[in-house]
Amino acid sequence: MSIEPRARVAQERVLPGPVPMSPETAAQQRVVQRICARVAPDGMDIGVAELPPGGLQVWIDTPLPPAGQESWVLHHQMAREVALVGWHCEADADRLLVLGWSAACLQNRVRLLQSGLRRLADFEPTAQRAVQLDGHDPDDEPAARLVADVCAAIERRLRWPERLAELKGFERSSGLPHLQLLLAQVAGLEAKVAGACEEHLVMARVLARAVCEHYALHADLVRAQREVLVETRRWVHASSMIRGSATPRPSIPGAGRPHMGLAERRIAASVINHGVPRATPAAVTPRAGHPGIEEGAR
Repeated sequence: MSIEPRARVAQERVLPGPVPMSPETAAQQRVVQRICARVAPDGMDIGVAELPPGGLQVWIDTPLPPAGQESWVLHHQMAREVALVGWHCEADADRLLVLGWSAACLQNRVRLLQSGLRRLADFEPTAQRAVQLDGHDPDDEPAARLVADVCAAIERRLRWPERLAELKGFERSSGLPHLQLLLAQVAGLEAKVAGACEEHLVMARVLARAVCEHYALHADLVRAQREVLVETRRWVHASSMIRGSATPRPSIPGAGRPHMGLAERRIAASVINHGVPRATPAAVTPRAGHPGIEEGAR
């Protein structure tokens, strides 16, 4: 019996699989996911995937999608928050597109960080909230938990710690020199803002704990708050006192005094007569029987 030879079977072709996502794109996806999840209402899932030409696409990933107007508003709110990082975004009712770095968006972030630094130079609001225990009652909870709750409330009010935490571990870079410079400027300002926020939280922790300790001594909350605030007012306002006693300078935009940290303020507040303007010897004539300026300064 003859058997027809079996035809040769062509080798099985292996179709190329999906191209693995680059580490940079994966890191960007995690950052965008965190930002959009913060903007979205509780219980709403957000989908983020790579956009084939480049970039990311974001959509509301729920079984029952929201109405068109609500979806449009949510996508534009997400676009605004993502653009504050420095990316160019486009949004409509169906999805949000996150594209490459934008010089205009990065410059806007620089302005926001500079404005945040100026606001963080004022420690008075944080001192007031910390001394008032942010509305908490020391009789309702242990001192350690109360101090932690006060610091958490102040951290939420500062807003920057949460936004900077969303970018933790994300290395930002660009192949364009002018964008590299902007990204470097942003990174430097973010480090300064993070340090300033940490100083506010340290001060809040110290003041809230001090109020609890004073309250434990005499059980008078108003008195404890007043005593702690009086003790700290000198170094909280040390920067403004030094600026007030310094020689006036021409008003040049952007030429303000750099941010002063808590350590600098406490050192400045300990300097004798730091708030008294100096008078030149020629402008002061000592009266008879009284020491002159140079003698009285010894």
